[in-house]
Amino acid sequence: MSNDKQPRKGVWTPDLLAEGPEKRRVFIEQRRQYLAPLLAEMKALAGELDADIAERPALYGDLPWSARLRAKKTMKPFKEAVEDLEEFLEHLTAYAARYKALYEELPEERAEKKEAKQRVRELKAGGQQQITAPQPEAEPPVADPSPLFSHLDIRKIG
Repeated sequence: MSNDKQPRKGVWTPDLLAEGPEKRRVFIEQRRQYLAPLLAEMKALAGELDADIAERPALYGDLPWSARLRAKKTMKPFKEAVEDLEEFLEHLTAYAARYKALYEELPEERAEKKEAKQRVRELKAGGQQQITAPQPEAEPPVADPSPLFSHLDIRKIG
């Protein structure tokens, strides 16, 4: 946003959405509240239109499946519009999750990795060896308590 323009009140801008997770949550919730009644109305209307078109009489020369096909072709764009509204809300939620993961959490994770690498470099440069855990000793095989298969030596087979 340039300095000569005054910020518009009540309008979402990228600056507002980047201010934090609370602002993004409010933005998505506002869109959900705005679109939920519209989506419900569109779904109800789609059902009513489907029923209305299904009740129409067949046209002269129709084959048995022609009326159903014509109804499906007619309703397809309307039903896709309803699906698009549902997907719009899903995409907004996905946007918020990705923004959080890629622009809020990722820089913190990378900073932690950088610090860890720096500590390792300092340890190596200082001549100190890192402490390694001792290797566990192999335990002797335990005898099978089951007498049914005690005559078989599994080590010879495998």
